Amino acid sequence: MRPTSLATTWPLKGELEQWLPPAMAPKKKAGKAAKEFEVKKKKGNKKDASVANKPMEMPVGEEIREFYHIQIRDLEDRLARYQRKWDELAVQEKLFRQEFEQLANNKKEIVTFLKRTLNQRVDEIADLNEQLQSLQLAKEMEKDAFEAQLAQVRHEFQETKDQLTTENIVLGGKLAALEEFRLQKEELTEKFVSLEDQLRKQESEYKDYVYNLEKKSVLDKDRLKKEIIQRVNLVATEFRKVATSQMWDTTKRAIMENSTVTLQLSKISQQGMQLLQENEQLKGTQDKLCKQLELLENTQKVMAQHSRGHQKIILLLTEKCREQQQGPVEAERLRLQLSQLEQSLQQLQKDNQDLRSQRDQLRLQLERQQAEAQRLQHELTTEQKVRASLATALVQATSFLQNILQIQPDKEDSDFDIEFQLQHMEMLKQLLAMLSSAVVLSPKIAVCPRWESRPYSPPRESQSSTQPPTGTPLQQLSGITPYQPGDLGLVPRRPHIPPNAEDLRLLSHTTRVGTFQVHSSPEDSVPRAPATARWQPALGAEHGSASCVALQMWLDLSKPPFSQLENGPKKDPQRWFSKKVQKV
Repeated sequence: MRPTSLATTWPLKGELEQWLPPAMAPKKKAGKAAKEFEVKKKKGNKKDASVANKPMEMPVGEEIREFYHIQIRDLEDRLARYQRKWDELAVQEKLFRQEFEQLANNKKEIVTFLKRTLNQRVDEIADLNEQLQSLQLAKEMEKDAFEAQLAQVRHEFQETKDQLTTENIVLGGKLAALEEFRLQKEELTEKFVSLEDQLRKQESEYKDYVYNLEKKSVLDKDRLKKEIIQRVNLVATEFRKVATSQMWDTTKRAIMENSTVTLQLSKISQQGMQLLQENEQLKGTQDKLCKQLELLENTQKVMAQHSRGHQKIILLLTEKCREQQQGPVEAERLRLQLSQLEQSLQQLQKDNQDLRSQRDQLRLQLERQQAEAQRLQHELTTEQKVRASLATALVQATSFLQNILQIQPDKEDSDFDIEFQLQHMEMLKQLLAMLSSAVVLSPKIAVCPRWESRPYSPPRESQSSTQPPTGTPLQQLSGITPYQPGDLGLVPRRPHIPPNAEDLRLLSHTTRVGTFQVHSSPEDSVPRAPATARWQPALGAEHGSASCVALQMWLDLSKPPFSQLENGPKKDPQRWFSKKVQKV
């Protein structure tokens, strides 16, 4: 036998370590098995592999029997559980039927409750209409209160305005201080920029200095590496010289160790062969057992599937039997309930449609009433403004007439004072201009109607003195129109068309009565357009026409001056004018 070196035996040792550790654990058992195997060889008792496998089949049959017993117990437990579930479901079905009947009763009660609530809502709508009227009255009261609040708010606004002006002055001072601060800030920013530039320069210098230091350190490291390599080479050469002198002793020791290791490896290889044979036998038995286990598992799965299928079929048949027993009665009951529910649903739909139509009608009525209320409110405000302007004009006119009547001529002069009459004439012209401007400025007021044009003829004294005027004073004076620029009484005026009765229905009571009295006179007629008549306020028309008439009777500017004075009483014109005013 040739002695092997360490170089040749070391790879074999690495390969043996891959499969030796798992087989080295049962070392004693392996030794005993080897001894028994040698004893059997000496005696000559040899057994076949088939004889050794027969006693392994007996415990497998007992395990299968126990498995089937366990499966039967499991199936019996399942059957008991399903029976309990079926009892619970029967109880739940009874409870569900009771709940269904209770829900049907609740539905009927809900329908009656909805009808009752519908009637209540109709009553509530009527109450809301009444509340709407009361709210409109409250709205007017709140309007006055809000106007008072507006005055108070204006006062507060003035106070806040004064306060803000003072604050504005203070803020102006602060703004000046901020301007100074801005200048100081600009100076500081310039200093800061200069410092930043200086810092950048210092940083660049520091980086250059660090770069030089790093460069020096790298060069020093390279130099040290070279020196260390040289020293290592010197030490290696010296070590080689010493090792060559001691090499013969080590080789002898290595040869002895190789021989001992080869003997041990031969023994280990024999033991490994024995273990491999036993391992192959065990693998064969394991394969057979695995095949039997797979067959048993397949049969178990098939049996379980068959049992589940049979159970499902049994449950389906029982349910079908129950449904066939209870189906006709339940179907009739459900048909009756369905017909009743359809009838109630149709009735509720009809009621709902009727309520919707009523709601739409009420909503339209409410919108119309609101629009009408807004329109009437707007008309009321405009008429109040016109009435206030005319009232102020009448107050001024009465004060002006009182001043005219207080002026008296000198009693010493017996003849008619022409200067006094001219003064009266000028004052009356001013009064007429003031009243005509008030009538023109008032919106939606018809201008006083004019007399029909007729050729100018001086009135007779007998007619003016003897014949009294017919009709009411308002009817007599309503035909007189104020003077308009460019109207000299030479061109005949348009004939009057009486107003329409349907248009008069839409007017207020006072306006309707005024127009009826004026148009009932056979002598004079007041022309008024039907479209504009419905919007004319009563007070504006009456006061404007009366003021125009009062002056036009005494002074008709469409005729030559002093025409009224020549035909009237020349002795006492002031008394004659006062009588005319009293008639008005």
